[in-house]
Amino acid sequence: MTPRTSVFKKRRLNLLVPSINSQHYFGGIHTAVQVFEAMATHFEASRIILTDSPPDDAALARFARYSPVASAQDSIADAQVVSFSDRYGKTLPVAPGDHWLATAWWTAYAAQRVAAWQESSYGAPGKLAYMIQDFEPGFYPWSSQSALALATYRPKQDLGIFNTSLLADYFASQGLDYVRRVVFEPTINDGLRSALTHARVSTSPRSRRIVVYGRPSTPRNAFSLICEALRIWGWNDPRSNQWEIVTPGELISDLDLGPVQLKALGKLDIDNYAELLRTSAIGLSLMVSPHPSYPPLEMAAFGMEVVTNSYANKDLSTFAPVIRSTFDMTPEAIAQALSAACDAWDERAMVPAWIMPENHAFLAEQAFGPLAAAAAHKLGVVSRGNV
Repeated sequence: MTPRTSVFKKRRLNLLVPSINSQHYFGGIHTAVQVFEAMATHFEASRIILTDSPPDDAALARFARYSPVASAQDSIADAQVVSFSDRYGKTLPVAPGDHWLATAWWTAYAAQRVAAWQESSYGAPGKLAYMIQDFEPGFYPWSSQSALALATYRPKQDLGIFNTSLLADYFASQGLDYVRRVVFEPTINDGLRSALTHARVSTSPRSRRIVVYGRPSTPRNAFSLICEALRIWGWNDPRSNQWEIVTPGELISDLDLGPVQLKALGKLDIDNYAELLRTSAIGLSLMVSPHPSYPPLEMAAFGMEVVTNSYANKDLSTFAPVIRSTFDMTPEAIAQALSAACDAWDERAMVPAWIMPENHAFLAEQAFGPLAAAAAHKLGVVSRGNV
């Protein structure tokens, strides 16, 4: 990302994010935008810079208050969205008052270099916050990509905004203890709250259904390990033919695993996903990373017996009594955990033993305002309300 000088005079927060299109606008990107918009209230102007995909019409409509601006323009609009995925031979206007909020590691790599350019061009380096939502070097084999991802972690220079204290603590254990950091904890999707209230008062038995969080395209979700564990469970547990196994999300066709079938539900809207959790008994969700991921937490909230994995300092069995978190990530150990979950339901005649209580931290309203204020303060930004 090549910068050029700009006449823009205001203090501006810039979000570098791969895409805001609907097929990408979930999970980490959605959370990053929420944090950005909360932080932007402490700035005079804001700009979204799209590094990987140009925005489609639906995305621009969703971000209607942001003016679409070409990188060739040095616009004075207070809220801008700039498509910079096709950047060969192009430059981006950067002013002395531009601050940066990076997301994926390659956006941090770009922002760090632009911040250094600000020092050589304007006499002071740009200030940078890094939204850290996983340990991204682990997304790759040892390689150029993993080395560059690791190099973007600068704990003595940048502000780290961590998605969960588990992840922040993992970074510290790896010698990446950020001098300036803020942390937020996961909370349940608001679209699940109504169904959870219903689940809390329901006395109906659950269906003999296992819900699998399957993402074949994402290695850290260990889909092949899940499939092998289901095969072993199917061969070894005589009750397996009594259970339905389903997976919402990526898988678009059913999968024959030998003794059991994995039924593909495709992508579900939030209401259908909530109903699936409310009526199902067991969840199987793996994440080979220090971040907990949201599916096992959502499953547990509804009282499902959840089989997941531990990793380094992550042990989700402390999060809820219905989570079985195995340190042994072999298909045999996961299959045994599934059988133990079946035993638990059989002993209770398919009635849940626990539904997440209303005062659980996961059910708190997610308010990024205090975190945004703390982040702005740590960047040395005086709130507009205090100017």
